Amino acid sequence: TADRLLKAFGPKARVDIIERLPTPHGLVRSGVAPDHPDTKAVERRFGEVASDARCTFLGNVRLGSDVQLDELRRRYHGVVLAYGADTDRSLGVPGEDLRGVLSAREFVGWYNGHPDCVELG
Repeated sequence: TADRLLKAFGPKARVDIIERLPTPHGLVRSGVAPDHPDTKAVERRFGEVASDARCTFLGNVRLGSDVQLDELRRRYHGVVLAYGADTDRSLGVPGEDLRGVLSAREFVGWYNGHPDCVELG
């Protein structure tokens, strides 16, 4: 989205990427398993976009506590909300609640070093 906005609106365009995590790349960095290289390639493209002088990364900012949606709407011409699941859905499989049983989201987050999953190791 940032890439397309910068292209569509040219040199006057400005894009701020607000991220809950302290590091850029969001779910591409910490929510995609390493055996998905095509999806992980998006991370390289994100790096190119983020290095554009018209793009600013604002990490460690929580929507709803650090900044409110109404405030963003007042400050920006447009607001795009892009997010993933931060909780798991129970599948009703016997044993899924046992100690040491992780969801795919938790495992991939732990493997990729997501700050919410470091205690799982």
